[in-house]
Amino acid sequence: MRHLILGLLLASANVAAQPARALCSTATLGEDYRQADIVVRARVVAETRVADDEPGPAYRARWGDYTPVTLHRLRVVEIFKGKPGPSVNLFEEVNSGRFGVEIGEEYLLFFTYYPPSRGRGSAARGAMYVRNACGQSKRWHEVKAAELARLRSMRQ
Repeated sequence: MRHLILGLLLASANVAAQPARALCSTATLGEDYRQADIVVRARVVAETRVADDEPGPAYRARWGDYTPVTLHRLRVVEIFKGKPGPSVNLFEEVNSGRFGVEIGEEYLLFFTYYPPSRGRGSAARGAMYVRNACGQSKRWHEVKAAELARLRSMRQ
């Protein structure tokens, strides 16, 4: 029994010592496309860093009342799915699970709407978020010709 407990302790110490990794999507281009509300090529034109005025109870219990978030305004260059209008707002909490964009860069983005709900701060209302931070969304220069052709053939 002692050896079993010692073995479990050593195994858990080894797991705890491993670097954290994001849980990534294994969705294909087609799957991400079907599950997204909006799919666009967009350029980041502005960034606003704000404190979320309504952090959720779990976050507040752990970190207090301050929740850093960013709102990015993106100019839509090309639409592959949905009807986003000429610009969209991207909402992201400042944490390791965010997609992360840079002003002036263009991206292929698979978006999902943030539906209004209790406990979701006003900064997120009406904004969108990237479906999977490590899914099919990427910098535009990383989009392959075959992916672009497929997106254009699926256009709705």
